Amino acid sequence: MPLEESPTSSGAFAPTPAEKAAAPRYRINPRTFLKRLVSWAALWIVVLLLVYSGSAAGSILLIAFFGLAGQWEFYHAQEEKGHKVFKQSGLFCGALVFLNSWYFLIHRPNDARLVHFGMELVLVFAILGAFIRLVIRQEEHRAPITTAALTLLGLMYVPFLFNFVALLAFLPGDPAHNRILLVYLLAVTKFSDVGAYVIGSLIGKHKMIPRISPGKTWEGFAGAILTSLVISMVMSHFTGVLSFNSSILLGILLPLISVVGDLAESVIKRDASIKDSGHTIPGIGGALDLIDSILFTAPVLYFYLQFTAVTGQP
Repeated sequence: MPLEESPTSSGAFAPTPAEKAAAPRYRINPRTFLKRLVSWAALWIVVLLLVYSGSAAGSILLIAFFGLAGQWEFYHAQEEKGHKVFKQSGLFCGALVFLNSWYFLIHRPNDARLVHFGMELVLVFAILGAFIRLVIRQEEHRAPITTAALTLLGLMYVPFLFNFVALLAFLPGDPAHNRILLVYLLAVTKFSDVGAYVIGSLIGKHKMIPRISPGKTWEGFAGAILTSLVISMVMSHFTGVLSFNSSILLGILLPLISVVGDLAESVIKRDASIKDSGHTIPGIGGALDLIDSILFTAPVLYFYLQFTAVTGQP
């Protein structure tokens, strides 16, 4: 029986022909939507409580938890396809990424400028470690270079990219501004998912990239951008977190990048022939299903803020 699209997935598999004929078109599944809504609400409550509690250690632990969980799911997907990865070594280096951020951003904030040096050190350590292991140990599998490459990809794709959330949360300056900035990132990114799901389910007709994600439509894509743009402008207006020009630019740019992040995970799931990265979050899937878009939007927002701080534009 062919794999069908999971109601919790981002569209990695298409519905069966029988389901297409039986199901009414452009209708939101109330049960699936309710599960997603409850999960979204619960996760938002946890995030907001940690962000506004002022617990820096709790915030970095939450970031590390989702980052490492997503990395584990990436490695599990590769193992499902029959590849071998250095899972323990990769997760250890992933933990070092977040430990580095805790040390320089929280424990020694006066040395925060060294956090990037620490990240580079971890990546060099991971690359050297992977190749040293290939040299001194006889691995009982084929394609050792593929093993090393997938191990390093899992490290770069999840912990390295997700660590930019920590960099945003603990930017030098006003902690209150950083908290609003973090909420802004999560709101603009995740509400683009909501807009895409609702609009795509209601009026979606034209497939976007069916070979990768048959469930995504251009109408849903437009809904994602429109929803994020509105959220960006409203939050910027009432909080002053960004200028008007920045709210427009990021309100368009971030949902575009968010869709790329979502499609990137769809490629991984389709390649591994799995529906979801996990089953721990009702209505959503796994940790990687939750953070896939943030992996791409967090670095973009971080570098945008760095660019505007240096140039004074826009």
